Formats: sequence, C-alpha cells, structure tokens
Amino acid sequence: MTRLPSPPAVRPALLLALVAVVLATAACSPAKADLTDPVQILQAGATSLGDMKSFHLRGAIDGEIPLSLGGAGGTPLSIDGTTLDGDVDVEAGELAMEILVTSIVTLRVNLVVADGSTYLRAPLITGDGWVKQPLGGGIGADPGAAIDGLAAFLARLELKPEKLPDTRCGGTDCYSVRFTVPAAEVRDALGSLGSAIPGLSGDAVGDVTVTVGVRKDNLQLATLGLEVPAGGAKPLTIELELSKVDEPVTITPPPADQVKAAPGG
Repeated sequence: MTRLPSPPAVRPALLLALVAVVLATAACSPAKADLTDPVQILQAGATSLGDMKSFHLRGAIDGEIPLSLGGAGGTPLSIDGTTLDGDVDVEAGELAMEILVTSIVTLRVNLVVADGSTYLRAPLITGDGWVKQPLGGGIGADPGAAIDGLAAFLARLELKPEKLPDTRCGGTDCYSVRFTVPAAEVRDALGSLGSAIPGLSGDAVGDVTVTVGVRKDNLQLATLGLEVPAGGAKPLTIELELSKVDEPVTITPPPADQVKAAPGG
C-alpha cells in the first residue's frame, strides 16, 4: 500500500505569528466614529427617509384631544392606547394600515390606498364593507408625497436639533435628536396627511416637540416621535417606528364585492 505523505507540520511559532498579524490588522483598522453633531445626525436620517422604497410602520398614540360639538368649546377626549400598524410602499404611493382605538369604545379602522383610490373600513361607521373614494386629502392622501414632504422638512438646516443620549430602537443602538417647531410647520410638511393628525389640524396650542431616532449602524431613520399640545390636560404623543426598510411589500385593494362608493361619490 502506498502511504500518502503527511502534511507539513505547522510550527507553533509560525501559527502564533499569523494570529498576531491578524489581530494587529484588526486593531489598526479605523473604527467607525460616532456622530456628535445633531444636525449631521438629523440630515442622515432625513436622507435615508427620502431614499426608502418601502417600510413597515408601527405606532402608539396617547393623550387627549378636544372634542367639539356644535361649535362649542372642546371637551378633552382621551385616546390613550391607540395603535397603528401597516405597510407603506413609498414608490407606488400605496399603503395598508390598521388603526385601533380602545380608550372609550373599541374602534378598528382599516385603510388601504391602492390603484389611485382610498378604501376605508370602520365597522361602527361603514359596517362590514369598505367605502371607496378617489385618492384625495386627509388620511387618504398619497403616502409617497407625505414621506417626501417629511424628508424635506427634516433636512432643513434651520431646525436646530439638540443631541440626546443614545438609545435603543428597532433592536439596535440609535442616535437621538430633538427639536421644537410650530405645529403648522409639521402639518405643512406632511401636506394633507398632516391635516388628519389630531392636534395638527387647525390651530394647535403651542409648539410641537419632534424626537428622531437614527440607527447607528446604517444611519437609517428608525423612530419618529411627536408631542403635540392639542388642548387637553396632557399633550398628544405619537410614537412611530419604521422597520423592514426596502423589503418587498404588496398592497392589495379589498375584494370588489365588499366595496361600495362613498356617499355622494
């Protein structure tokens, strides 16, 4: 039998030398420096938002909004525990969203923007079916245009953000910055969609505090928080989290046999 030659022995000294070279190379590689300028952090988040093709959106809303009846003064209405969850296709200008309000009665609202139309289902209002109307203002506005407006707003150099301590968001380390602006500026940035946010429509009392979370690993905008003085005993707080950025998403209109035209439409 022919015996194969044994592999050459690796000398311990040579092996240790190789390990030392690898460790030295890693130690000499430049580490990614943390950003310290809040303007630079906000600009990075704004740029990433403007580049997003799609994302998943989760949100929580707490606080009070005034409920006006017959033109009389507003009675504070708590909307604590309100949640929203859905997907946004920025490129196509489409979305599918569910909003759940549980503070007084359980109100579930489903919203789909697709194929140039808005579809709304709220069983307490529309029954089991969907109401269809042409794409227009308010909550049924083009989400792509709203995202573009928000990205341009966050990129404004005059916002003068302050840097907060780093935090965790989306399961990773994030930069956090905060700034305060008049409510009208946030409303204008979001276009007709901003007019549908409680407290931003009409003349909100005071300024809105905006907190932005930007991922440290890829500088993507991960969270957006709004504190809106909407006239109640405590401000309205809106916390939004973006995830699954640029992952494939399909927005499908409701089945035709479940859809009816909006009154007067």
